[in-house]
Amino acid sequence: MHSASSMSLPAGGVRPRRPQFVSRLSPHLTGRDHGIYSRAELRAAERTDLDIRRAVRRGQLLPVARGWLATPSAHLGAVRALRAGSRLTCVDATSIHGIWTPGRPADERLHVYRRRPRGDHERWALPHPPWLGTWPEPDPVASLHLSLAHAIRCQTPETASILLESALHERRMAPLEVEQLLEEAPLRLSRRIGMLSTASESGSETRVVRWLRHAGFAVEQQVYVEGIGYIDAYASGVFIEVDGRGHHSSPSAFEVDRQRDLAMRRLGLQLVRVSYPQVWYSWETTRTALREVIRNVGRQGRGAVARLGGGRYT
Repeated sequence: MHSASSMSLPAGGVRPRRPQFVSRLSPHLTGRDHGIYSRAELRAAERTDLDIRRAVRRGQLLPVARGWLATPSAHLGAVRALRAGSRLTCVDATSIHGIWTPGRPADERLHVYRRRPRGDHERWALPHPPWLGTWPEPDPVASLHLSLAHAIRCQTPETASILLESALHERRMAPLEVEQLLEEAPLRLSRRIGMLSTASESGSETRVVRWLRHAGFAVEQQVYVEGIGYIDAYASGVFIEVDGRGHHSSPSAFEVDRQRDLAMRRLGLQLVRVSYPQVWYSWETTRTALREVIRNVGRQGRGAVARLGGGRYT
C-alpha cells in the first residue's frame, strides 16, 4: 500500500509526528446507530416483555419484523429492508458505519442481501448474491467487513477504493484486514482496484490521487511544509489541496486557507486548490485543468522544490 510521504520542505526540517489513533469501535452496528433493536437486545438492556408492549402502545417502538422493533427515528432504508426479509449492505451500510461514501441519486435502489430471492424486491432494492441458507450474522445492517466485501463486488473500482481507504483513514480497519478483503475477492476485481493508500483523508482526495497515479504521475501524499503544515498531495512540481464536503463552513477556515496559500507562494511553491464540486460535479473538466496546470507551471514548481532541498522529488 501507498503511505504518507516522508517529503518535508525545507529538507532536514523538523517534521511533527502525526497523532496515531487506534479504533475501539466494533465492526458491528447497534440499535444506537440505526434505531433497530431485537427483542433479545432489549431484554439484555433489562426491558421486560411488559415494558416492550407498553413502548409499542405509546409509539416509542414500532414492530418491524418478527423479533425486531424500531424507534420512530430509525434508519428508513434499514427498516424497509428488514420488513422485506432482507438486510441493508454495501454503500447503504457503509454510510451508517461512518465511512466516507460518495453521494448517490435519491432514487437509487437500496443495496440488500437476503436468504432467498423475492420478486417484490426488484422495484426498490438491488440484491447482492448469493442467496443464503442462513444469515451470516445476526445484525439488521451488515457489519463493516460484510458491507465492504459486497461493495468490492458491486461498486466501481474507484468507489470501492474510496470506501476501503476511508475505512483505513477512520481507523476502522487495519491494512492487513483490507488486504484480506481484497485477497478474498475475485482476482479480476482486486486487480482493477489496484494499490490503495493509507494516507487519503477523504473520498475526494482518493479520487484525485487515484487519477493522478493512473495518469502516470508520481504522487506524494501528506507532504509537510514547515510553517504551513501538511499538504494533501504533490505531483510533478504542483501541490494540490482537496477541499471536502463541509469545507469553509466558517470564515476562520477560509482565512486559514488564504494564509496557507500566501505562505506557499512566498516560497515559490505552486499550489492548486480543488473544491468538492470540482471533484464530483465537473470532474472531467477538472482533470483536464490539472493536466494543464502541471504542464504549464510544473517546471517552475519543481525548481522551487529543488531550492528547498527536495531534489529527489522533482
